[in-house]
Amino acid sequence: METKIGEVKGYTIVYDSRDRLFCLRDKDGADVGSGATQEEVEKKADVLAKQSFKFPIPALESTGRYLQKGKITSFNIDNKSAQFVYEDRTYGSHTKIHLRHDKVHELTPQNEEISKEVTARRNKIAEIETEVGALISKLEKPINLSYFGLKDTY
Repeated sequence: METKIGEVKGYTIVYDSRDRLFCLRDKDGADVGSGATQEEVEKKADVLAKQSFKFPIPALESTGRYLQKGKITSFNIDNKSAQFVYEDRTYGSHTKIHLRHDKVHELTPQNEEISKEVTARRNKIAEIETEVGALISKLEKPINLSYFGLKDTY
């Protein structure tokens, strides 16, 4: 069971009696920190409030050779993660980004241009793959079971 304790620096402090833990939540209800005492989470709220970033932070997530636009909506000071909301998704629109190993970049004008170029090149790749598939489908004289006078038993 959770009990609201109060607010500090724009964050809500909640006590979770099941876990016996004080939780710090942002205005959207995302957990951004926790601690064994109220004083501990108040200090975390103070640290977060003094940061220069303001949410949401426009961002690009880089996974392999793909880029996804979205925004960082919160930061968890305990596990050094951030909540990332994808721009163009409704299902699965949120994900936790582990800032130690996930690649996320601020969406600056320069990064926006790079993103557009990546999208253009991805479209070229898709077009070339379609052309390659069309060429392969034109191959003649397949060597299969019928080539050897046998029928496929399926």
